[in-house]
Order: sequence, then C-alpha cells, then structure tokens
Amino acid sequence: MSETIRVEICAPERLKLEFEADEVLCPGEDGIFSVRYGHTLLLTSLLPGIILIKDTKGEEHFYATSGGFAEIEPDRVLILADTYEAGTDVDEERAKQAEERAQIRLRKPESETDMRRAELSLYKAMARIKAARRGGY
Repeated sequence: MSETIRVEICAPERLKLEFEADEVLCPGEDGIFSVRYGHTLLLTSLLPGIILIKDTKGEEHFYATSGGFAEIEPDRVLILADTYEAGTDVDEERAKQAEERAQIRLRKPESETDMRRAELSLYKAMARIKAARRGGY
C-alpha cells in the first residue's frame, strides 16, 4: 500500500494540477498546516500564501495562492484556489512592484482606499515573491 497523497489544485480558468506527494504545506486561516498520508478529514479556508508540495521524488514545488479552500482526506488533498501561480512562472520584478504599490497604499491611504483590499494585495505580492525564490516556510 502506497503512503502517498494525491494532490489536486484547481482554480478558475487554469488547468488542474495533479501530483503524487509525500507532504503538502498550506497557508490556513489558523496558520500553516502540513498534510501527510493518513491525515484526518478537514475542510478549511486558505489565505494568500505559499502552497508547498513535496513530491514522491523529493522535489519541492512552490505555488503562490491568493486564497481559497482545501479539502483534506487521508489520501487526497483538493485545493480550490482563487488563483495560483507556480513559483517558476512568477515575474519577480512585477511582483516587487505590486508589493511596493500595496505598501504605499497602506502607509498613505487616501479616503477611497479599501484597506482590506490593499492588505490582500500586499500578501499576494509577498506570496508571489516567496514562491519565485522557492522559499516561504
């Protein structure tokens, strides 16, 4: 019997990704959580951050996500992401510019600034940068 987990990542207008993995780390609302084979059933929301998949070959795959949901079963992880982007696909310079814009909006808000949206923009940009650098945990 194989002690790996099937990982599926889905997002609107993106191809579904599928992996066989030894471990998955996700940015949950209560903090980063790890999933391995045999995990208890869980349905949780995800915050903007990094999804790290450690595949069966020992390779690490980093994905920036803007949030979503994860359904965990003992042998399967289904991630329904608002968006996701492989770290290898991130334009790091563009992500840095988005981070700077979000920081400016938060430091010097104007009357029409939606602070929650500015915070989320900052977190998304930071996740993209970390995914590009293959780090974050």
